[in-house]
Amino acid sequence: MAVVVGFIPTEVGYKALDAARDAAEQRGGPLIVVNVVREGVSEDPRHADDLQLETALERLRRSAVRVQVRQEHTEDDIADVLLKVVDEERAELLVLGIRRQNDLARHLLGLTVQKLLLAARSEVLVV
Repeated sequence: MAVVVGFIPTEVGYKALDAARDAAEQRGGPLIVVNVVREGVSEDPRHADDLQLETALERLRRSAVRVQVRQEHTEDDIADVLLKVVDEERAELLVLGIRRQNDLARHLLGLTVQKLLLAARSEVLVV
């Protein structure tokens, strides 16, 4: 069954990518890597450029499953885009990487992650 990973080009994003690869191999794949770009937002560290997408793909080259890298552009909610991909691919698992912060307010999950946890029709793995 398919595994979808919401990819951002950060240390946490690469950890999520590795966890998603392992899960896809255990489940028989494929692995769909999704980076969401918000239209109208020029400087966002979550947006992967071509080199970062290629680096992600290179990291997965030896994977035992088929890998697809997609960059989705949207003016809408990032969570909605990931949920749409999960549904389109009939994914069994959605993998997300989250930053860990010390501040008490940061311990509460962000709105995007909360929405994905509550609305995904698949299992969700948070790395």
